[in-house]
Amino acid sequence: MTNVRTGAAQAASVWEALKQEIKAAGPELGIDDIGFASADPFISLKSMLEQSRDKGYASGFEEPDIEKRVHPALPDSEPASLIAIAVAYPSKMVNPPKSEPGAYRGIFARSAWGQDYHQVLRAAMDKLVNFIRERVPEAIIESMVDTGALVDRAVSQRAGIGFSAKNCSIISPKFGSWIFLGELVTNIPFPPDTPVTEDCGECTKCIDACPTGALVGPGQLNAQRCISFLTQTKGFLDEEFMLKIGNRLYGCDTCQIVCPKNRGKNWDHHPEFHPDPEVVKPLLLPLLDIGNREFKERFGQSSAAWRGKKPIQRNAVIALGNFKDKSAVPKLTQVLKRDPRPELRGTAAWALSRIGGEDAMRAIGEAAAIEQDGNVLSMLQKAEERLLSSETLPDRPQAEQVKKQQADTVEAVQYTQAASFSQARDTEFGEETQRTANVIKSESDGEPEQSVASGRSEATAWKPSAVTGLHGKPVYYDEVLTPIGTLTLCATDEGLCHIDFGAFHVREAHLQQWARTWVGEYRYEKNEEKLSEAAGQLVQYFAGERTTFDLQLKQYGTAFQLQVWEVLSDISYGEALTHQEVAEKIGRPKAVRAVLDAISKNPIPIIIPCHRLSGKDGTLVGYVGGLQTKEQLLTLEQ
Repeated sequence: MTNVRTGAAQAASVWEALKQEIKAAGPELGIDDIGFASADPFISLKSMLEQSRDKGYASGFEEPDIEKRVHPALPDSEPASLIAIAVAYPSKMVNPPKSEPGAYRGIFARSAWGQDYHQVLRAAMDKLVNFIRERVPEAIIESMVDTGALVDRAVSQRAGIGFSAKNCSIISPKFGSWIFLGELVTNIPFPPDTPVTEDCGECTKCIDACPTGALVGPGQLNAQRCISFLTQTKGFLDEEFMLKIGNRLYGCDTCQIVCPKNRGKNWDHHPEFHPDPEVVKPLLLPLLDIGNREFKERFGQSSAAWRGKKPIQRNAVIALGNFKDKSAVPKLTQVLKRDPRPELRGTAAWALSRIGGEDAMRAIGEAAAIEQDGNVLSMLQKAEERLLSSETLPDRPQAEQVKKQQADTVEAVQYTQAASFSQARDTEFGEETQRTANVIKSESDGEPEQSVASGRSEATAWKPSAVTGLHGKPVYYDEVLTPIGTLTLCATDEGLCHIDFGAFHVREAHLQQWARTWVGEYRYEKNEEKLSEAAGQLVQYFAGERTTFDLQLKQYGTAFQLQVWEVLSDISYGEALTHQEVAEKIGRPKAVRAVLDAISKNPIPIIIPCHRLSGKDGTLVGYVGGLQTKEQLLTLEQ
């Protein structure tokens, strides 16, 4: 039996031995990692918390007294040490159910899979406390999970559990960021562990992929824009956030999914966290009728239940709108007309306007005649305006002609998009928003995320996020339907500067990263008129009516890249060059690899025809849009 008052001469060896005994017992206690740290105040953290509060970044769920968050404390005793624990949880689901037309599903974040982690961690820490008190009966120990005053991540970082990442998670060298955190404050003077020195390096994938731009800088989170926070709030949400929420019902995993440190990491050794697929990927429509008792029986064991059913039902309405599920119109109409909660009625109006159609228009008109809540009336008015604008194209002759040409071309080639909205979202990772699809595809270690764009353009204007900001150089964009799928065209006032394979909302993260690199301060702005000439010429090209392009281009690249792209631009319709020939034409015959790299970074494919390149023996070689797309383009030109 050890005494807290052990003499100083014995202290180091006694407490070090107990620390190692505790660490060895961790797995039996249900704990995957345990770290020790001093109980000194978190001085540098205080200013960061104050700045976050002053900028309005705090969620409001935190302890309001910053002093309590940075000063470890114990009742009737002086704290001597902090003990941090980590418990790993799964990142993958076995045989997840798929969304299908008329049976669309929502998704819960992985932290809400299985039993409420607060209960699991508290039980594990209770075992740990008993383990320690068996050896030090007079020890004073206080444990906390999430709801305590201290900042879990700061304690874990100091105790060597992992490093604080740019996505504001703690990343363990062994477990990645798929870990729950908890901490204990004690009067036992344990020797501290060494913090992890690993870090994120130059990687910014999480910042680039954040759907709403909530990661305003490395390790800086604006919780007011974070989807994980927004899905837990009650009341109305801005349209910008409803579009970004996608089909998330609780939480968001995007910044963890794209993190290279999480590649290949999945922890299923805690049965209590194993997900019930029908609970964590529930059908959306039944959620709108669920009562309090049924909700508690079905979801009460999940950490997602702490805010009750209202936020989850609102998020289900949002998801049905984002899926544009026509089979949901009758149920959404009932919510719109009869639900006693204004936030549900207003959200249903928005969802119906996303789905569209005569029934949706009728429901909105009828609801507007009886609605009395000012917020709901405002959303009804916006919904009606959106439906009306989607029924009639803008009064722009040239834009109308381009739209008609697009439709005629698609009909002529009997073109059908390769996957529906739901298919593009269903993956082993759950149904994340489209804008991260390609990032997820490159970072996953399992079945790749599908990134096929929806075949219809959005009627609503895109609202700049915090990543792009409201100021800066305008980068105009529009979408055009083609036989190879949706293309996003981008231009500055100097000319066409970028073409991307996919719809804007799918490729947004990539486009933002490109603009940050080459444009600097920027903002994306949807503008059909600025891109109408480029769209029209592309429609003619795919219809076989055009073999050359006559467009003003603004090419962003290095001097070497511009040299390579100039050679590419001179390859005539129906002809081909090899990479070696391109290298020779720029006077750099030995720089074939550098030429290949420059070609892969061609920002204006099709217009700058890098698809006309072949291998030495005439075989097809890699293409930014994929080999299948390259084959389609070459077939068209033949």
